[in-house]
Amino acid sequence: MKVIFLNLNYGRNDFSGILKFIKENIDIDIFCFQEIKNEIKIEIENLLKDFNSINISKELEDSTSFNLETFVNKKYENFKFEILENNNLHTAPAIFLEIDSGNSKWNILNFHGSHLPANKLDSEDRLSASQRIIEYLKKKTGRKIIGGDFNLLPNTESIIIFEQNGYKNLIKDFNIQTTRNENAWKLYPNNKQLYADYVFVSKDVEVKNFTVISNEISDHLPMLLEF
Repeated sequence: MKVIFLNLNYGRNDFSGILKFIKENIDIDIFCFQEIKNEIKIEIENLLKDFNSINISKELEDSTSFNLETFVNKKYENFKFEILENNNLHTAPAIFLEIDSGNSKWNILNFHGSHLPANKLDSEDRLSASQRIIEYLKKKTGRKIIGGDFNLLPNTESIIIFEQNGYKNLIKDFNIQTTRNENAWKLYPNNKQLYADYVFVSKDVEVKNFTVISNEISDHLPMLLEF
């Protein structure tokens, strides 16, 4: 089984490149997108006709928006989902997907963390969001995968807490050097942040391969997990 996590930046960087990337990876079982809406959302949904989708949109009064969508190939008929709502104005609701493939049950969570403060360091809201995800998944049986744009640096407590609760940090374990690219760095040349995106898996997940794909279709890099 394969899953891709990617913040699309609403198609602002390379709209056609995103569509080309998805066409080239149409054999992926699950796509977990953040920052998807309007034209790019319509085009992707047209491309992924053989997928069921779950989406959530959260619009704030300050014109900030959080838009997530998870696509699961229709060959997985036995699945269910939940939307994890919260009262944090600056954190998106997460999309929880549960797939029962017969021999295994997979729990896959698509998450977009708070963009504030911009330094990507710990805050009360960020730590609370991480704790909420961990507590939620404790109630679920089966193997667990958490991924998306966390808007956090690697040494923050909000990231380390996943490892402390038994999850493998694939960004760390596979020695990934960055999840960003020039589209992000050129906007903030004096504050070059190398990380924002992560994938965590429970220890019972057999990771066959994990790759962060180098391209500039967004200001984030696609994370591809095969398990």
